Amino acid sequence: MSSCSASTPPPSSPSATAIPSAPAPTPTPLPPDTLTVAVLSAGVGTFDLAAIPVATLENRARFHGAASVVVHFVTQRSGRTLGSLDSAPVNLAPGETLAVTADCTDACDGATSVNATVSVATWPTTIGAVFPTSGGAYSCHPCRPGHGYGNVSGTLIPSSAIDSGGAVVSFAVCRTASGAILGGGSEQFVWPGGGSLAVVVPVVVNAPPAACTLGASTGW
Repeated sequence: MSSCSASTPPPSSPSATAIPSAPAPTPTPLPPDTLTVAVLSAGVGTFDLAAIPVATLENRARFHGAASVVVHFVTQRSGRTLGSLDSAPVNLAPGETLAVTADCTDACDGATSVNATVSVATWPTTIGAVFPTSGGAYSCHPCRPGHGYGNVSGTLIPSSAIDSGGAVVSFAVCRTASGAILGGGSEQFVWPGGGSLAVVVPVVVNAPPAACTLGASTGW
């Protein structure tokens, strides 16, 4: 009598269950912002053929930087337009205030007032180094009771590191005791590395100033 045996099939492996991938995070939209750079005040300092128009700017955006901001100056005397010129481009952090100057010679000789408007290239949400405005020491040799020239010295301290060799433009503005603009000046520097830089900025003023300040801008 023969016997027959049935083979038992091997147990089947459980099928793999696909794990759904996590959805990509959705960036949180920024609140509504005011994309405006305002001109808070303007003035011009003169001596001989030199005229230095000055404009104090404020980035009124809370969440955006203002990049490549250019001030367009138009100088005047006795209601007559003398010359127009642009400032070097600057970058402003959200809420930052910076006094910006330009340098006009023969075309602006004897200017007594200036109009200033601004243009902004872009509004980035990621910004680079900025420089808090700081006090500067005014000196003059010789000193004059009226229109004259001198230097403003101080130290620039950026909010974050700047690579050695980076370009920095520094601005000085001088004022009366009541805050009226008397003049100013600017100077270009190459950042040598480190966390600060001592600078001397030549200025033109309409009278000996009560106080001067230093600001600066660098590329982002």
